[in-house]
Amino acid sequence: MPELFLGDGLIFEDMLPVLWTPGPLAEGLALARLNADNHQLLGAEASLDEVRVHEALKDESPALVHELQRLEYKVNILLRLTAELAMRSSGLPPAQRVRLTSRALEWFGAERLAVGATGLLAVYINASLPQPVKIPCTVAAERGEDNLHVAQIHFNGLSDAVVEQIDKLIFRHHRRLVAGAKLAAH
Repeated sequence: MPELFLGDGLIFEDMLPVLWTPGPLAEGLALARLNADNHQLLGAEASLDEVRVHEALKDESPALVHELQRLEYKVNILLRLTAELAMRSSGLPPAQRVRLTSRALEWFGAERLAVGATGLLAVYINASLPQPVKIPCTVAAERGEDNLHVAQIHFNGLSDAVVEQIDKLIFRHHRRLVAGAKLAAH
């Protein structure tokens, strides 16, 4: 049943901080701003995963490549420290189990949400980026599983570019899970 709601593609499943704010669906300029902010945030999240130093500098000296890797390592440490400080001061919501596609989300342990309610769902997709993806959405249904309340939420108004980036996020997450499973098997 949950698979029917989320569709038949890859699903991102993890424990993530999630926050619901009820209200009308964003329209016009507000929706365009949300899409632009989400596009920028998802692009930043993707850049944290990608390591292009080797490919871009394959013809350069090993010393230069080593120095750039050292600098990238330091920047990553600064990002994590900054994210940690921001999380401490902002008080993120607790992480809860979610199942995410580019069009919908299932939120396990969610507060009771009225079916048909609209609002803004904030999903913190990466601990290194203490900014959430903010998604206008509608509560489509609710169900129970393993003694937990599960809210089934449809996304509204996401641009094609944001949908594509969420699909890429889900694919990267799936690829990491497959790689981790292969390493664990050896």
